[in-house]
Amino acid sequence: MATAQDDDDNDDEAEGEVVVSGHDYYPDTDYEVLAEFDSSTRDDILESDTFEGEFDDVGDWDVYAVSFDVGSGGILGYFMVDEDDADISAGDTGSMTGTASFRNAEANLLEVDVTTEAAEDDPEDDEEEEPEEEEPDDPEEEPDDPEEEPEEEPDEEEDDDGIFG
Repeated sequence: MATAQDDDDNDDEAEGEVVVSGHDYYPDTDYEVLAEFDSSTRDDILESDTFEGEFDDVGDWDVYAVSFDVGSGGILGYFMVDEDDADISAGDTGSMTGTASFRNAEANLLEVDVTTEAAEDDPEDDEEEEPEEEEPDDPEEEPDDPEEEPEEEPDEEEDDDGIFG
């Protein structure tokens, strides 16, 4: 069985379908997936009055914050992804196709094909995730508590008249 990742051109690219608001549709535009929303935020979005009844089982959907490469600073939006329709993760980049179909014209929802390239796994990130073991404190060592150290007084107090002095 062939999958979207069996592309002859690039093994790192995957194709899939996402649902976007008409306001978040930028044809032939690159994007970066910033983060996946947690389940309560996903539920709030998918069960909002705007999309009432559109998504039967919200648990089968994921919602991602996306930055579209438009203008000098980019534009933020979001993708709604059925678990079976696309493989998207935070850090991925890709582009939307220039064609879309209406999923629900009244709710201004479009179904759009996307091509996604998975984020590169940085081996240094894996090392940073492991917590470092702390060495036990030496009981003979004095604590570095600034409250216990005496404050230094200026040598020439009579010349210290402040700013207006």
